[in-house]
Amino acid sequence: MNKKTYQNLRLFIIVLVAAFVATAVIMGNLLLAFITLLLGTLASYFIKKNVYEITEDERTALVANNASRMAMVLFLTVITVLGVGLLTLKSTFPEFTQAGFTLTDSACLLLLLYSGFYLYYNKKHG
Repeated sequence: MNKKTYQNLRLFIIVLVAAFVATAVIMGNLLLAFITLLLGTLASYFIKKNVYEITEDERTALVANNASRMAMVLFLTVITVLGVGLLTLKSTFPEFTQAGFTLTDSACLLLLLYSGFYLYYNKKHG
């Protein structure tokens, strides 16, 4: 299978999964939505194994790595600032205190996950 056919099949799978998940959510059937996502992921994985052209090189991997790291850092900064901001306003707006704790705890969890995966992959590939 060539790269163009692979891209068209992936687009078809994405549209099909999105339609089925939307229908399942509207019907209130979350099990069907989960199964649809799982089947879509498996279908994408198996068609990627049949691609004979090079779909990824070192430059693509580097760009994806930098983009994902910057997205994570930006998201982490935003939720940390929002969380701390909501916590500083707890005397004025006490109803937002729990949201502030949730955001700051999520930022801590994300930092722990990043550090753990960084150490793991650094040890594995370093």
